[in-house]
Amino acid sequence: MEGSYKLLRQTSRWARFARVTVSGEASAEPAVQVGADVFGWRVRSYGSTVGAVQVGDGQLRAEALDGVRYVLERLPEESRGLSVSVVEIVTSPVDTGPGDVKFAAAHAVWAMVGRQPGRQPWIDADGAPVFP
Repeated sequence: MEGSYKLLRQTSRWARFARVTVSGEASAEPAVQVGADVFGWRVRSYGSTVGAVQVGDGQLRAEALDGVRYVLERLPEESRGLSVSVVEIVTSPVDTGPGDVKFAAAHAVWAMVGRQPGRQPWIDADGAPVFP
């Protein structure tokens, strides 16, 4: 299974962008991991000098993991047995803010499993993700 979500939001003050792709398979226990090449798109786009490890990559990985865990904790009991891998995290140095990757990762998992929660995160008037 695979799911992807692209956050594109323009407010009068901010532009917000993040795209996350996840893959998953059934497992006995929920598991979450970030793939080794989640930022490989930067190397392919900009070359190895610019596209290699950048400041903030650890925070983006952590947000992606938080977004996946957020969904797995809220799925019905019978649907929680998933092993989810974050395959790609695409960001923008100027348009990606705190919480954007978490938001996109959560929605990517919901797209992968074909479910939407009753109460889901939303984007507030300033464009910031809000998790209930």
